[in-house]
Amino acid sequence: MNKKANSVGEMLKNVRSAKAEGDYERAYLLGERLLNTYPLNADAMQEHSESCLRTGRAIRALEWICQRRQSGVRLAAGNREFYVILEQLLSIRRFTDMEQAARWLIERFPKDDNLLNYLGIALLETGQFTEAHEVMELAVQRLPDNPSVLSNYGYALVSLEKCEAAIPHLRRAIALAPKLFVAYNNLGNALRWTGRYDEAISIYLTAIGIAPDQPYVYNNLGLAYTATRAYEQAIAAYRKVLELQPDLVQVYPNYIDALRQARRNKEAISLAMDVMDRCAEIPEYWAAFGDVLRESAHVDQAIEAYIKALSFNRSDTQSFNRKVYSNLLFCMNYHADLSAELIYQTYKEFDQRFGEPGKRYWRAFNHQKDPNRRLKIGYVTPSFYNQVCKYFLIPLLDWHDHTQFELYAYANPPSEDETTAYYKTRFEHWVDIRSMTDDQLEQRIRDDQIDILIDVAGHTNENKLAVFARKPAPVSAHWLEYGYTTGLSAIDYYITDQACAAGEGTQQVFSENLWVLDGPAYVYRPDTRTADLTPLPALSNGYITFGSLSRSIRINHKVVKVWAAILDAIPNSRLIINSGDFEDAGVQEEMAGRFMKYGIERERLLISF
Repeated sequence: MNKKANSVGEMLKNVRSAKAEGDYERAYLLGERLLNTYPLNADAMQEHSESCLRTGRAIRALEWICQRRQSGVRLAAGNREFYVILEQLLSIRRFTDMEQAARWLIERFPKDDNLLNYLGIALLETGQFTEAHEVMELAVQRLPDNPSVLSNYGYALVSLEKCEAAIPHLRRAIALAPKLFVAYNNLGNALRWTGRYDEAISIYLTAIGIAPDQPYVYNNLGLAYTATRAYEQAIAAYRKVLELQPDLVQVYPNYIDALRQARRNKEAISLAMDVMDRCAEIPEYWAAFGDVLRESAHVDQAIEAYIKALSFNRSDTQSFNRKVYSNLLFCMNYHADLSAELIYQTYKEFDQRFGEPGKRYWRAFNHQKDPNRRLKIGYVTPSFYNQVCKYFLIPLLDWHDHTQFELYAYANPPSEDETTAYYKTRFEHWVDIRSMTDDQLEQRIRDDQIDILIDVAGHTNENKLAVFARKPAPVSAHWLEYGYTTGLSAIDYYITDQACAAGEGTQQVFSENLWVLDGPAYVYRPDTRTADLTPLPALSNGYITFGSLSRSIRINHKVVKVWAAILDAIPNSRLIINSGDFEDAGVQEEMAGRFMKYGIERERLLISF
């Protein structure tokens, strides 16, 4: 027998040679033979660990470590070799293997509390947020001064959208470890989710100062910039992500969305098309693609994208699917060829998926039954700022009888302005709900003992329909903003009038009971500012100019056909189409092309923003 061939040095050389060739399966087999011959050799153990990890045999590496311990070999720094295996799995992002390894170790060393942290990380990275929260909560109880544990516990809370609760734990992690950049990133996320965008940006920039080569921090920074409407800075952040890690495809949904909000729709669509193959399994990609298609008047394609986004079996307890479904419903409302019955069926599906689960929160009310007390009315809306709803909402609030009603505002406007300040004078109680979770908002409404709760959002952005599904007030109604049913069986009334509710079968496509007022459901108060009156332009131009300020989704193929017929019937007439959706020159030309198919010359169309 050749003793040299069986020497530890020669056998190690063979293992390393196989690894250098990328043949980890062969390296694993050679490593097994090596350790069976020299089970206590530290170099052999180190080499074999990598082979085990590369071939999905993390537990086998841990078994060899246990065998070394049982053979009387004292491991450096306690269980350090165990941690090396877990750290290697973390570095190569083998989180399923990491979870398996952590559970295997916890079963054998239940008093090693640090193992809980590794298990929590693996659960977080594989999207098992509820169990991750339970594991990290136990880890915090056992290791209350461990900054990594505190940071990961904060991450778990943020993942469950319990961001306000996460903030103190993350601040403590930073106080204990001022250079722990991941804690800064997690804190930035918690602040961003609670609407504290400027603070979040500052925290992200601090994290970047500590670790400037971490792409996901730039991604989160981009999200915060987008929320503050600093779209060009957001776009620059996303480009930095791709510069650092070109294969980080999760950035593309955010990149597409920033381009859309910067009104660079054609560029956003082009980017989405370019990366479709790489992003096909990312639901956020399809949601972002749907948004830009919707705002570019590609309604059919937008609906398809939203349905694709919803096809991934994501938890219905998180807000993502609810938001996508609301966007789908909003888009379907403007489809020229779908029947009311088909659209309503989709609303009923929304209720089954997101409304019915809210019934587990329903419980009896104990409001004071006193005919002489004022009724408490709560308005829930993000529209309490300089937005079109003010022309209808302010007149109602101005004429509320405060001897009969006590008014509560549950407000989540994207920003506050002079109009917000005026709204605040119309309510006895102003409740800023931007940082509240659904649990907190539901409890606040119950604590305030609201008698009638009014939704002024429907399926528009930042709606609180998930809270209405929990029925936090005895009577609830939808009014004004959305213009159609919410689909929620939990909402009692839809406030409308004879003109809007005319026709047989109307009630059949509303989940709410129609409360049909004798007079108009809305009172319009025009802007107090007046423009200078000038002579009719047609007198000097010699032609009539028609105008529309509508968003692109409303200008469907039937509308285009009718408007084109009107223009064709009135020689030399012009049409102005003006809204933010047409800031992109490519979108302008696309809309013009739809009219040109009916023979309308391009020079007769003034499309802008």
